[in-house]
Amino acid sequence: MKTIYFDKDIPRVLATKGAARFKATRGLLFTGINAVKYAKDIPDPPLPADNWVRVKNIACGLCGTDVSFFKATTGTNSALEPIPASKKTFLGHENVGVVVEAGPAVTQVQVGDRVGIRAYMAGCDNKDLPRCPNCAAGNYSICTNYGAKPRFDLEWTGAGWSDSFIAPQQQLYKILPELTLEQAVMIEPASVAVHAVLMAPPKAGEKVLVMGCGVIGLAIIQALKVIQPECEVWAMSRTRDKLDFAMRLGADHVLSGDALEAASNACGGSPVYKGMSKKNRFFFGGFDRAFDCIGGGWANTMGVRLLRARGTFVKVGHHMNAVKYDETPVWWQELTVIGIDSHGMEEWEGRRLYTFDLVQEWIRDGKYTVDGFVSHTFKLDDYKEAFRLALRNPPGVFKIVLDCASDT
Repeated sequence: MKTIYFDKDIPRVLATKGAARFKATRGLLFTGINAVKYAKDIPDPPLPADNWVRVKNIACGLCGTDVSFFKATTGTNSALEPIPASKKTFLGHENVGVVVEAGPAVTQVQVGDRVGIRAYMAGCDNKDLPRCPNCAAGNYSICTNYGAKPRFDLEWTGAGWSDSFIAPQQQLYKILPELTLEQAVMIEPASVAVHAVLMAPPKAGEKVLVMGCGVIGLAIIQALKVIQPECEVWAMSRTRDKLDFAMRLGADHVLSGDALEAASNACGGSPVYKGMSKKNRFFFGGFDRAFDCIGGGWANTMGVRLLRARGTFVKVGHHMNAVKYDETPVWWQELTVIGIDSHGMEEWEGRRLYTFDLVQEWIRDGKYTVDGFVSHTFKLDDYKEAFRLALRNPPGVFKIVLDCASDT
């Protein structure tokens, strides 16, 4: 097995954090001090139980979560920190693979099926535990057993950034045979976007802002137009290529220039009032809802100031650490704040199904496109170059994918 993982070794994690903090030292992230490691000669682990399978990976996307591990951004002030975790976290969850071995009790997939990872975080399905009520309802992203010990204490399992991995069958989902490899590798990020919009669906005529036009923000713009074609969508980004892509995917407008002034003009709001500090400004009558795909203190502070009274702030972007922001508009303007964690079980047109299944149907039926998202591909052995490009993020970079099947 070849696999890339985050090593929870505290001195190494602290060194990684230090290297990521300053531009002058970020080159050290690509040296041996990084807590993200690459093991190339691990014997393939045996299946620990009859309900487990072995998957040979074909490809896997690079996600913002992977970047967070590469920079060790999780803070000791985060709610994530006190939860017990394994010494190794295997990277990669936007994968496409093929089942090459299945235990005798496996019924949900079979050898030869294309599959991907559905339950990546350490909940019941990942740990092969009896399902808690949330997982039983299909909402594995809010599992109550994150802190519980797994059924098996395994040193090596692998995940999406591996040439192969092992997993309990319930952790996986089947990929429709009609989908191309490029479409299949985009199922997971598209599922995040669709889940976010279904958690806070706009009404006809509402004015909606999408903050940040990375892959998730772009995918949300398209999901908004599929779920509610009669809402009006503004895209907000610092880069022209992403804004152009947003318009192709259905955005109606670009929020350009000063964000507060532009939002007030777009929504027919009040004048923008200025405080003693020129940076402290506020207006009334903004967007009906905003999807934050940036994360962090600035995005939180700005996002809640761009909403009308009783508007909705949908929190999608994050950096896995505690942040500071001005919460005044939340209580003063009686805002609704909705947190988004990946995907789960959806209600759509009288049906109840996993986000992954809904998204696959939409892609297959031409309702939702992922064409043009995959912009760069690297071999698994060249994962550092993939990270280097992701950190630079020059124009033209959208979804970066690792080829897990090719040899160097």
